[in-house]
Amino acid sequence: MNYDLVKSKPVAKFYYQGTHTHPVRRTVLVVETTPDLIRGYEVREGSLTRPYNKALVKAYRKDKIAKIGQCGRRLRKRTPIHQYPCSTLARSTLLEFVKMGA
Repeated sequence: MNYDLVKSKPVAKFYYQGTHTHPVRRTVLVVETTPDLIRGYEVREGSLTRPYNKALVKAYRKDKIAKIGQCGRRLRKRTPIHQYPCSTLARSTLLEFVKMGA
């Protein structure tokens, strides 16, 4: 089943805690967003990337999106301490996604 992407900033990149021992990097092409959920095609899960036509549609709870302070040392080292309580969720356009990749 094909879903249409949202018009405004359809790419979401974030670290997701879920049931893992540590937050895992995700890249999602967003098809629906609500105050509690983000739903879309999962293009990246950790180091595994998928082409758009093989990606699964998954839903993510926004309260389980990791904060910068919960992530690994590499992310914390390049981020100022005052931003540690901020969410890792970053939305971008399709053009940026094509330029930078998953």
